[in-house]
Amino acid sequence: MKTTVNAIYTLMVFAAALLLWACDDNRSDLRLDGDTRIESITVAGFAGVVDNDGHTVAVNVSTDVDLTDLTVDAITLSAGATCDYPAGTRFDGTVPRAIRVVNGDVTDTYTMSVKHDNVEFLTFVLDGKYTATIDNVARTIQCFVPKNADITAMQAVYTVNEGAEVTPASGSVIDFSEPVIFTATLRTARVEYTVTVVQDDMSQEPKAFIGNTATLEGLGDETKAACRWMLENVPNTRYVSIQDIIDGRVRLDDFKMIWCHFDWTDWPSQLWDSRDQFNSYWLHGGNILASRDGARYINDVWRIARDQQSPNNMYGGDSYETLTDNLGFNIKGHESHPLYEGMPVEADGRILLLSAGCSNSNRTLQWGVDWDPYGSMAGWEERTGAKALASGNDYDINRVTIAEFEPYEALKGFSSGRVITIGTPAYEWYDRNGATNPYRENMVTMTKNAINYLCE
Repeated sequence: MKTTVNAIYTLMVFAAALLLWACDDNRSDLRLDGDTRIESITVAGFAGVVDNDGHTVAVNVSTDVDLTDLTVDAITLSAGATCDYPAGTRFDGTVPRAIRVVNGDVTDTYTMSVKHDNVEFLTFVLDGKYTATIDNVARTIQCFVPKNADITAMQAVYTVNEGAEVTPASGSVIDFSEPVIFTATLRTARVEYTVTVVQDDMSQEPKAFIGNTATLEGLGDETKAACRWMLENVPNTRYVSIQDIIDGRVRLDDFKMIWCHFDWTDWPSQLWDSRDQFNSYWLHGGNILASRDGARYINDVWRIARDQQSPNNMYGGDSYETLTDNLGFNIKGHESHPLYEGMPVEADGRILLLSAGCSNSNRTLQWGVDWDPYGSMAGWEERTGAKALASGNDYDINRVTIAEFEPYEALKGFSSGRVITIGTPAYEWYDRNGATNPYRENMVTMTKNAINYLCE
């Protein structure tokens, strides 16, 4: 028995030795000591910047180079290494490319990106307090300042992407009585930005236009027209998507006022998901301009109206007609409100916004204050907490088309914000007919008044 056990033990030791010998033999065949570095690379005559730690290659080429048809002029690798992008390789550089470097049994992958030389302004501030709007596509910078500001000697402080050089230099004191050209260069790129300073008494407080798409380009025609006007004409304004609010990328509390101008087809489901953010914003002093179908959400979504109901008379919006008469709203009894400052009033008490010949969808969001459950103006004010600012085109005190919800003591130590709703069908920014509208300035003035009023 002992002899058998010894024999088994000897066989096991022999087998283990064979296994170790086999493993050692396999390891000896692997080549794991080769380097797989890209030492240098040239594409279309331009040297790339190689990051061997991050395994990336960045190549900047001049703006006249066709990114869709590039050639690797030369590439230098670690001794003994090869790659799948040798000299002479042609490729489309509009998307990043993976370069596989092999040396024996060692493999590494680098990501190569090719871009045109480019200059972009990141920030632009005048006199340390006026923030400009930058358009890096159109190469324009626009800054609004008060009418009493001295624009003949303003200090311009800005930042640009790394490596760019700009004339005039940041910190220069410049006369902006006329548009000023800023010339920026970076390697082969040379671009000119036109900087324009606009003297306007619009509030400098931060503001936002709220939309239900990722960018303003996804908005419908009506909402997009209003949004573009605001971004181009109101200082310190930005576009904010509802999804950004839900995801926490944007805080409504960062804005003094927000404008919600939704089209009649918009019932963005995200509003239900963001209802607490909007309600909290308003409760803690945030101000809202809710026009067109934005007025609907003063109900149980934003919980602003005391009765948590939308306007009780909503219609139109699903088709367009060409106006045969001028269209506006009536402000009898409300002429002194700041919303109408500097606006011409017709003899019948109307303010006109659209002229005959313009298109109109007749989208209307108004209250019938003499209907149940209100019964009267006093009953409507009590149940909603609002006050009337205007009636329809044909004067009828019982049809409220513009209303205001004044601040009230919401919580101890807090006061709610102010809300203005505009539901008149005359308040329409997009004209399908492209007609000449002598009353458009009234719409602009009223909107500016509303924004300034809400920013006080």
